[in-house]
Order: sequence, then structure tokens, then C-alpha cells
Amino acid sequence: MSKPKICLIYTGGTIGMVDKGKGDGLEPPENPDDFLKMAPDLEDIVDFDFVNLLNKDSTNMNPNDWVKMANAVYDRRDMGYKGFVIAHGTDTMHFSSSALAFAFGKNLNFPIVFTGAQTPPNVNHGDARINLLRACKVAIENIAEVVISFGDFVFRGCRVQKKDERRFDAFESPAFYPIGYISDIISITPFTKYQKTSYDSSINYRPYFSKGIVQITLIPGLEYKLILPIIKSNYCEGIILQSFGAGNLPYFDNEYSFIPIIETAKDKNIPTIITSQFPGHSTSATNYKAGLLAHEAGAIPTGNMTSAAATVKFRWVLADILQNIKIGKINSSEKIYSVKKAMENIYVGEMD
Repeated sequence: MSKPKICLIYTGGTIGMVDKGKGDGLEPPENPDDFLKMAPDLEDIVDFDFVNLLNKDSTNMNPNDWVKMANAVYDRRDMGYKGFVIAHGTDTMHFSSSALAFAFGKNLNFPIVFTGAQTPPNVNHGDARINLLRACKVAIENIAEVVISFGDFVFRGCRVQKKDERRFDAFESPAFYPIGYISDIISITPFTKYQKTSYDSSINYRPYFSKGIVQITLIPGLEYKLILPIIKSNYCEGIILQSFGAGNLPYFDNEYSFIPIIETAKDKNIPTIITSQFPGHSTSATNYKAGLLAHEAGAIPTGNMTSAAATVKFRWVLADILQNIKIGKINSSEKIYSVKKAMENIYVGEMD
């Protein structure tokens, strides 16, 4: 019997790393094709083509790599694959999965499945082999979105974040249910976007992400004047303030208040968004003065998006708006308002 066919794209990460025994720690393999040797039984599940795209520790991933991954899938979208699996490091996997979710948009009609591992393939009791096999099974399910398959769960790619560095259940979705559970079968939930037999097949493909974004994670006693030189530089295009609670920023003491940061950025036509270190609740629904003053100063809330999804969406939205300003479609004075409206729009189920 013929087996479903997938495309397996290798980008690096612990799932393929080796210990060369030189005391240098884990490193990417010299020959990523050796990656396939850890799961010889993969051919019992699917037929596959292997694409050796990148060979990087995910700590070194950047938006240019998101575009490479997206293009690798887009260029092969009509080659008869049931789905795509991207092997990726865990540290920034949730950024990459969010990036591809926005790049492909709501008309995506096949699964793009990210997976990785907490242990390298040489750990016999580890998770590298099993996560790869499970991800390939998920890639032939009736799913039409970007997901992360890791451990016993399948998560929407733009609703997930890493929670642990060692445990095999490394990821969580703090404000949305898992869309699948893995046991002896793959159980896909009603929260999933399913494939359609009749649909608009034209993908509104937008793999563009702005540069010049800086994130500041708030800590008690952080002086806002440390941040001002960044805003005043000619390179800064956007500010992300990762707040306490659900969107609360310091405002009481002039030395530590972050209201001047928002106001200075606004005067320079630089949008400021607020994310949360705890994205289970919306940054737009605060009843605290610490959050309301930030909104009044011009900060843009990001709902209950994860910090990773909000960061990627901000880059994605801003790239489109800056391009529209460049070609004269919108005026530069509309930049912050346009960013606000775009960040409020739900594109791929990234927030409630």
C-alpha cells in the first residue's frame, strides 16, 4: 500500500546534535543527513523527501531564517505532500512557528509541523526519535495550520511558549487549549482548523518581518533613561515592553516611570506595544491604573498573545505598514494608528 508523503525539513537543534567528545558540548552534526539514521522506522510511517535547509542551534535563528523556512515550504506546496515537518531547536521554535503562521495566513490548507527534542539522538531513553516519529504522524492528519508537536501534545504554533529546559513536556499553551493529544492515536480537537476540500487556494503569502525592534523586559528599579538612547537612535522602528501582570507598567516615581518611554516613542512616531510575562490574561483588559496610564500614553496592548507571537506579529505588521508608507499607500503620520489597528486584528487565531 502507498504511504502518505511528507516533506521533512531539517534546520538544526538538539534533535540532531552530536557530542564530539572534545569537551565543547553539543554541536550541530557535520553531516545533517546523518539525522535520519536515528529513526530508520520512519519509512514505515510515511514516504518523505528530506531537505537539509539549515544546520543551526536555534539560539542563532533570526527573521532571515524564518523567511528561509517559509520559502522552503511555499516553494514545495504543490508537490503532492500531505504535510511538512520542520525539525528545529526548542529555544526559539515558538518564534519560528509563529512566524510561519503569519507568513502563510488564514488560507493555509495543509499542516506545517514543528518539532524538536530535549535530548540528542544518542540518548536511548530520550525524546528525539519519538518526537520526530510523532510529528510525522501529525503531518498526515487533517490539519490546516502551523503547529508544534512535542511530547504528548499538539499546540497551535502561534499560541505556545517554552516552559522548561529539560522536561520532555517542554512547551505549554497558556491561553489556549492544545489542539491535539498524542497517545496510541492522534486525537485532534474541535479547536483545530481543519483542511477544506473546497477553499480559496490562493495563499496570501507575506514572509516579511521588520528590523529595528527592541524588547525591554521590566524589572523593579529599571531606570527609563537607560532606554531613551535606543528610542532616539535612527535605527529603532518599534518598542516592546514586556510588562508585569496583564499589562502593568511602573508609573509612580519619575525616575522609574515608563510613561516617558511611551510618550517619547510616540513623539518620534515609533509604536510601542505591551506584552505580558504571563500571557494567560489580556493586556487590553486591565483595570489597574498602572495599565490604564500606559494605554492613555499611547501603548498598544496585545491581548492574550504569548510574548513570542506578539513579537513576531509586531515585526510582520510593521513590515507591511512601512512598505505601504514607502509606496505612498498610507501617510507616515498614520503609522502608529495603523499598527494599533493591525495588532488588534486576529489573523491566524493568535489571540482571543
